[in-house]
Amino acid sequence: MNSPHKEKRYLKILTAVACVSLLSGSLVYFALKDQSLHYSSEIKQTAKVQYALVNEDKGARFENTDYNLGSDFVTLINQDTENNWETTNRSVAEAGLKSGQFDAVITLPSDFSEKLLSLESVSPEKATVSYQIREGQNEQANQAVHSQVNTVLQGFNQRVVRMYFSSIIRNLSDAQTNVNQMASTELSQNTFIISNIQAPFSTLPDSFRSTQSIANSLKTDNELFKTQQEAFVKSVASSMEANNNSLDVSGKALESTTNSVNEFSKEANTRLEKSTDQYKEQSEKDKATLEKQWTDDQKHYFDLYNALYTVGNAKLKELQSSDTATGSFMADFKAKAGEYKTAQSKVKGNLEAQITSLEKEVAELRALRETIAETYYGSKDLSDQTATDKDIRSAILNLMTKPENRSKLPKQYIEAIASHLPMISSGDLSALIAKLEQDKLISSDEATTYRNALKIVSNYSSELGGSLGQNTTFKYLSSAATVTSPVTYPIHQTLEFDPSTGSQTVQLNIDDAKMGNLELEGVTKDSIEASIRQQLKDTGYHVTAAVSGNTIQVTFVNERTASTTPVASSGSGGSSTSNAGASDAATSTNSTSTSERTAATPTTSSEVSQPSYATLPKKVSVTISGQIKWNLSDDVKKNSYNQVGYSWTDGSSVQASAQLSVFNGKYDTLAEDLPAILKNFQNLDLTAQQIVTLFASPGASLDINQFAGTLSSGTLVQKASPDSVYSLYNNLTDDERASEISDVLVTKYRLAGDNLYKQVDQQLKDVTDILGEKENPKEGTLHQVYQSLPDSDLLVKQASALNTWYGEMQKVLDEAHNQWKDSEKLAYESVVNDQNPQPEKMNTSKLEEDVKSLLSQYDSLRDSSKKAAQATADGAAQVRDISPQIQQLNETTESVQKSADGVLSSLNQSVKETSGTVEKNTSYAEQFGKVLANAKSGGADNKQVFNFLSDPITTKVTEGKTQAASHISIIPYYMTLLLSVISFVIAMTIGRFVKDRQEREETDLLTTKKWDLKLQSFLPTIITVAVGSILFSGVTIGVATAANGFLWFIYSFMLMASLILMLSYGLKKAPYPTYIVSASLLGFYLLLTPILGVATQSGSFLNFLYRMSPLQNIENGFSYLLVGGSLSIVTILLLLLFVGIGVSLNLFTRKK
Repeated sequence: MNSPHKEKRYLKILTAVACVSLLSGSLVYFALKDQSLHYSSEIKQTAKVQYALVNEDKGARFENTDYNLGSDFVTLINQDTENNWETTNRSVAEAGLKSGQFDAVITLPSDFSEKLLSLESVSPEKATVSYQIREGQNEQANQAVHSQVNTVLQGFNQRVVRMYFSSIIRNLSDAQTNVNQMASTELSQNTFIISNIQAPFSTLPDSFRSTQSIANSLKTDNELFKTQQEAFVKSVASSMEANNNSLDVSGKALESTTNSVNEFSKEANTRLEKSTDQYKEQSEKDKATLEKQWTDDQKHYFDLYNALYTVGNAKLKELQSSDTATGSFMADFKAKAGEYKTAQSKVKGNLEAQITSLEKEVAELRALRETIAETYYGSKDLSDQTATDKDIRSAILNLMTKPENRSKLPKQYIEAIASHLPMISSGDLSALIAKLEQDKLISSDEATTYRNALKIVSNYSSELGGSLGQNTTFKYLSSAATVTSPVTYPIHQTLEFDPSTGSQTVQLNIDDAKMGNLELEGVTKDSIEASIRQQLKDTGYHVTAAVSGNTIQVTFVNERTASTTPVASSGSGGSSTSNAGASDAATSTNSTSTSERTAATPTTSSEVSQPSYATLPKKVSVTISGQIKWNLSDDVKKNSYNQVGYSWTDGSSVQASAQLSVFNGKYDTLAEDLPAILKNFQNLDLTAQQIVTLFASPGASLDINQFAGTLSSGTLVQKASPDSVYSLYNNLTDDERASEISDVLVTKYRLAGDNLYKQVDQQLKDVTDILGEKENPKEGTLHQVYQSLPDSDLLVKQASALNTWYGEMQKVLDEAHNQWKDSEKLAYESVVNDQNPQPEKMNTSKLEEDVKSLLSQYDSLRDSSKKAAQATADGAAQVRDISPQIQQLNETTESVQKSADGVLSSLNQSVKETSGTVEKNTSYAEQFGKVLANAKSGGADNKQVFNFLSDPITTKVTEGKTQAASHISIIPYYMTLLLSVISFVIAMTIGRFVKDRQEREETDLLTTKKWDLKLQSFLPTIITVAVGSILFSGVTIGVATAANGFLWFIYSFMLMASLILMLSYGLKKAPYPTYIVSASLLGFYLLLTPILGVATQSGSFLNFLYRMSPLQNIENGFSYLLVGGSLSIVTILLLLLFVGIGVSLNLFTRKK
């Protein structure tokens, strides 16, 4: 009989087990294994972060100037408008961090400036900036703090690096200028030899060639000599005499030139010796000067240090004396604090008066809205959404009659109309309607309706009595119609350029041309070039920028190819300069000297210079500062609010985009006039509608515009319809009057009422938005401004804090004074060594020997010329052939020419050696510059210098345990959700399929039967709990990759077992309270989970509930185990206690 029932029950149990297993497995897989589910940490932090900056920097001295880079750092962070910064001391910052006032505290150490300004040290040290993040924040807040601090430090690092390179370049320039004076002296001496000795002497061989030409001419005329002996003798004698005179002159000139060369050589050697002695003397003097300078500096700086300490103490003591200027200032400061308190109280009072005025206006608008509702809908409790046509007819009927005075109502009705007339402005109202229509605040149809209504009311006033009100001055009529154009906005935009493109253009574009056009101003090409050159330093690239209108063009020139071009040899002594970057003076000097040596040395081959370059960056970024001028088009100038987007485009790609907006303040006066405008329009429409209702025919359309058209001729009484209320009043009952009201009138009347009601309701909403709520007001409301005003006792508290600072400052001065110590001496290093010896004296002995030989040959030539002339005279009678003598003269002249060529060659060699000496001295000047640069900067291979330049400021971060754990994984959050959901599902399954055995009173006496019943219901429960907990714990060990698998298994097993047992008990005994409690705990946990970007205020009630949340504590346990933590004895005992409670509830609970 029960077999089918049991089979169905087992089938249900198996189905439930399969569903629970499938659901649990799916949740575990999707949460911990599925790659398509991930956590995005790129959500922007919309709320501002509150930073506290503790500046303990004492400052430092660099190149005879005092610097305090901590103050510069404070100035830099004050430019951040996206976050709140507050400068305070360490104790206040730590207290604020604990209380939740500050989200992060950044501390500048006392040696901040001292380490950053150790620029000229061989081993500069990095400055460390530490910052601490408040424990309990969410991950997004932590990332916002990290990003903000890194951005500020990056900009400050660039400033320090620029200061470092400025110091290096200045030292290199001074050293090179001093040493180049030595090379320039020798260069002038070499120029003197070339211009005054070598050039004149080079013409001497031509004179000898002239002598040879004369001798050849004598040989040709030998035959004529025989026939004309007398003429020949005279000619030869004259020629020989002239030749002798020429030789005498040439010999004397050669002897004079030789003396000049000898004197110049001696003078050059003397100057070289003097320069060498001066250099040695200067070196010794420099050593003594450096030694004395070190001693004097030590004493001077110690005296300054001691004087600063003395003056600091004296100034601090002046704070306590009312007789000094500083003390008077402190007393003054306290008095000003009292005045500030009074002024601040007055400001608050004024703001309170404004708030009171607006609250009064809100009350008046609410009363006006109720009046409109009562007039148009028949009851002040109705609105445009709740009023019916029946209510509208009742309201119209109320305007037409009053039941208590039916017979006198026509006169009273006319008097009621007359009472509204003074509330309508007689003058400016027509101009106001035209102005509102012109500004498109009301439509043309509405403007026509208001004009017709004014016409009807004016006719009524002039015909039936009653005068309109006095002119109301509307400020809106005199307000400016358009916004001032153009509008200027400051910009700070970062753009990127690719050096490999050669030339790149970025242009500023407006998104909507109908909104006008944009103009870029204040951006200079010099600032762009300076920024890019700093990034392209040592890369062999040069940059030029051009700014034209809204276009910025940057051109990159690859100078690596130019610097590696072969340098051809030249004998003229020319020089070529290699361009290796204008910003690096040392590299430019080395490449220049190399080119000069190459050009001055004769060679037949080409030499290739291949310098090393830094890696070319893929992108260079430039931050431009200037202004954007927005010229609004005429179509949009009248708008109350305009917004337009703009972008920086590079070809087809967009580098950056933003939006500009402008507000037209002309509607401020409209807001002030709005109550009076609405009141006039309401009374105008109401009165005109009353007049139309009174005089028009109920059967026709009771429209204001149509009725106004009938008044072109005749009076109101004449145009009154025979069946109008005015003509037939007191002849109809209330029901008849109500039935006679046309649907058109009801529709028009309702439309007018709806328009007025919505306008007043919108104005009430606008004023309420400006005013804001008293409790938790929104940003920008008057209540929020009032509540955000500083405390009037602020300066009084600061005066008290200044007294506290006095004691701390006295202690700091004493500690700083006791930390003085002498600086280390720098050893003097000479540039003269084995590789770079002193230049030697010029050797002129060979030149003197050649000149003596030449002079001897000159004497021999003169003697032979004289003998030849005498022999010619003596042998003229014999008419001898003089060919042998002419041959001898040619040979002698050729010999003298060869000797002169040898002297000139020696002189050229001497000039060449002198040029080589000048070149060596120039190289010596360059090497001397290198030595000085290395002595200043610590050497080009100093890795610590480059490590300093890469990042002068390092950071030290302090975070709480919760933040550290949250950085690792989102697994604890998913584990908590999975544990809760799966436990609840299993508990529901147990409650559905495992029923408690019913116990009767007689089973209390039968102990064996009683425990059998309990075990029959408890064993399935405990088996289900054990199996589910073991499977869940075992699966999550492998998926979550916990640091300690055993502790992870124990923790998750006992948590799931206790949860299932307690939930199954609750679902059996009190299901609805169990559902409510479970849903509340889970919902509260999901709302306040930090990993979802939620943070609670420290010390608040929500923060207390967040810390006491059971699910949050379970998640903290998973987070702790995931990072390698262990379970404490207390935690294990609590888990065992919870399991025991669950077992007891399911085993010992009795159900009747």
